[in-house]
Amino acid sequence: MKRLLLGLICVSIPFLALYGAVSYFFPKGSLKDTDNMNYSENTYNTYVNNQDDEEDLPSLSDIEKQLLVVVDRDHALAADYEPPDLVNITSFGIRARDKSMKLRRIVIQDLKALFDAAESNGHKLMVFSAYRSYNTQQQVYNYWVNTLGEEEADRCSARPGHSEHQLGTTIDVTAIDLKGDVFNDFGNSEAGIWMAKNAYKFGFVMSYPEGSELLTGYKHEPWHFRYVGKKAAKEIFDNNLIPCNYLLFLATKNNK
Repeated sequence: MKRLLLGLICVSIPFLALYGAVSYFFPKGSLKDTDNMNYSENTYNTYVNNQDDEEDLPSLSDIEKQLLVVVDRDHALAADYEPPDLVNITSFGIRARDKSMKLRRIVIQDLKALFDAAESNGHKLMVFSAYRSYNTQQQVYNYWVNTLGEEEADRCSARPGHSEHQLGTTIDVTAIDLKGDVFNDFGNSEAGIWMAKNAYKFGFVMSYPEGSELLTGYKHEPWHFRYVGKKAAKEIFDNNLIPCNYLLFLATKNNK
């Protein structure tokens, strides 16, 4: 009996240690049950095992701090927050669902270069959704709650204040010639595959990559890209990291 108890204790210790490490770094409520748990091993190593290793931690400029602000299920923007430099994106020759769509001016140059590069490779991209105010996000969230119920809506739509779209640096993108669902079918299209492989070169990252729902709380969204600047985007892409958790890591270290 003593040997059995000792064996159970020895087996349990590694799992308790892992649970404690993850619970420490990811705030309560940020982890959700999911059948898809294939999140990046590099993400786990960076944010749990090596969270005290600051050797390669970049110092952030003021503009980088703006671009890398944490907005997720546990960190919200103020209801009255509006980016200071919003511009209509179609006036810069960027295709969008309608002419009212806006993003921060700081995004425009790289977004235009991204769309031009995509087109030169045979993919005509279009912005389907861009900046959303707090009130607009409230309407979007309410729609999904009424359509899917609150529990399922929380997996595919951010609550007001918690949407990256309010930052004015985030887009939902699709291809203008895509047949089928403009969102869910985009990831498997040639344009979507190209975007997933090349967006980082222009400073954009896929916020909710496949297999990340356990950590982000949101379903995989192959159409949702956030501008974080080329340096951070390359770091995230090269190391197969989950963007929101990388940003949380940077914020924690730079605010010490």
